[in-house]
Order: sequence, then structure tokens, then C-alpha cells
Amino acid sequence: MLAPRTRREEDGPMGVLDIMVLLFITVGPSKAAAMNLSATAGADPALKRTIAIRTVTTAAIICSVFAVAGNELLGFFLVSLPALLIAGGLILFVFALNLVLGEDHEPERGARPKAPSLSLAAYPLAVPMMASPQGLVAIVTISSVEPGFANKLILLVLVLVQMAINLVFLLLADRIFKKVSADVLKVVMRIFRLLLCGLAVRLCIERLKRLGVLTAVVGH
Repeated sequence: MLAPRTRREEDGPMGVLDIMVLLFITVGPSKAAAMNLSATAGADPALKRTIAIRTVTTAAIICSVFAVAGNELLGFFLVSLPALLIAGGLILFVFALNLVLGEDHEPERGARPKAPSLSLAAYPLAVPMMASPQGLVAIVTISSVEPGFANKLILLVLVLVQMAINLVFLLLADRIFKKVSADVLKVVMRIFRLLLCGLAVRLCIERLKRLGVLTAVVGH
């Protein structure tokens, strides 16, 4: 079962707080909210609200499918669990490291459409801004590490909780970015991204330990 809190033991199950931090960074609202704020500048409040709701709904459906059918997707594409866990951990680590070092790029202002439309919700807001490739890898990895109906249900609930947070953030993006300093947001996000680096490394270490690769090292 998923642990009710952040685990302290290296070989215990991932804690709920661990998963929420990982979800917040990989499928959280930051990039989608910034892009939405830029792309819908000048649009009427009703259209902004509709785009926000449709964005989160689309991302929630995609992430939920990966949370519930992660193992099945592995079997369909003939990908082994150890390969996914190690590759997923490496991808998440590189992704988080780039963010910590400041190599992530904001969407280009010139790329936004002249007139806001509902098509923005599916692309690029829902995919790849919110339901990011890194996030989908993270969700499938967690689903594979903690199999079983109960754990999948918990993961699904956590994904939906994160999507609810995303929706609130998108709906209040105008107010949030006006009252919160951009520098403060950057510092907070860097801290969470650093935590994500640790979580990503732990995924790799865990799988290597279970394969026996790090048994001798960890035993001393």
C-alpha cells in the first residue's frame, strides 16, 4: 500500500506526500497557467473560464488513463517494468535538473494566437503544458511500482486532487500573478524541483537495488 506520509526508509513504499510533490512539479499548474495568462490576454472572463475548465478536464482524463492502465500500457508496448522505472527516473532527473539550473524556457510570446479560442485548451495547454511527457512517465512509473486496485485508486484520487488544484490555479491566475511576486514563485518552484531531483534518483536506486545491482553497496 502507498504510505500515508513521506517515507523515511529507502526501501519502503512511496508516500502520499512524495507523490503529490512529484505530481505538482510534473503535471502541476505553473507552466499551463503562465501560458494561459499570456494566450488569453484581452479575452472576456467567460472564455477564460471555459478554456481553463476544458484544459484541466482534458489533462485529467489523460492522466487518469495513465494512472489506471499504466501496467496495461507497458504490456501493450512490450516495455519491461525495470526498463521503465530506470528510464523514467533518468528522464525525471534530467527534467528536474534542467529546471533547477534554470534551463527551462517559457513559451514564446510571438507563438500565441492572435485571437484566443477554445482550441488552446487541448493544445498546448492540456498537452504538453499540463499533461506533460514527464508527468505521464511519472504516473506510469508510480502505477507500476505500486500495483493493485487499492493503490491505483489512491493514485487516481491524488491525480484528481492535483487537477482540482490546477483548476483553481488557472481560474485565479490573474489574481495570483498580480499579488505574488514573480521572484517568490521562482524560488518556491526551484525548491520543489530540487525535491523532484531527489525523488527521481530514488526511483533509479530502488529499481537497481531490487535487481541486485546495488545490494553490495547498500549493505555497507
